[in-house]
Amino acid sequence: MLIFHKLSDLDNVGDAGSAMRSLANSLLANAETRIVYRQESDQLGPTAHALGLTGTEQKLLPSLGVGQGLWRIKDRAFVTQHQLHPAELELFDTSSRLTSGVK
Repeated sequence: MLIFHKLSDLDNVGDAGSAMRSLANSLLANAETRIVYRQESDQLGPTAHALGLTGTEQKLLPSLGVGQGLWRIKDRAFVTQHQLHPAELELFDTSSRLTSGVK
């Protein structure tokens, strides 16, 4: 499992042209299931290119709501709405932490 905040984080793995960077990019290329959440506009092009998204999929990304994701499984795509158990929400709800002043 690989998890990125944004795919451009791959640029921080090793030096350009290094074996480490090649390995990181290879791991991404070999992933058959890719889950993408809402993306900022400056990340749309690089994300679509790196993941081989269609134009329709790329246009969809900025409009995804909280908990919505684009699942790409091989050549098929699905928009999903994730549901969390209240205990999971307490662990993963970073938005409420930002507004409550918890650091």
